[in-house]
Amino acid sequence: METPRVYAVIGGWDYEGEDFNSLRLFDCHSAAVAYIKDLEDQGYDYSKCEMRWIDMQPSLKEIQERARIAERMAMLP
Repeated sequence: METPRVYAVIGGWDYEGEDFNSLRLFDCHSAAVAYIKDLEDQGYDYSKCEMRWIDMQPSLKEIQERARIAERMAMLP
């Protein structure tokens, strides 16, 4: 199974830095590139695009259940 990835795109200004209100995630590179161009058309001085792998973490409930199972198994003879 391939690990999913996203393209994170954010716009910013030279002196103020990045504007997190402009941050968007895309699963398609061409859509990310189109958004980069859109940000620059909106007046941002620059935009950044980085590909990131998605690391899904289990929920707290799932972690607690795994711990209970491990405890029960440790008590077995």
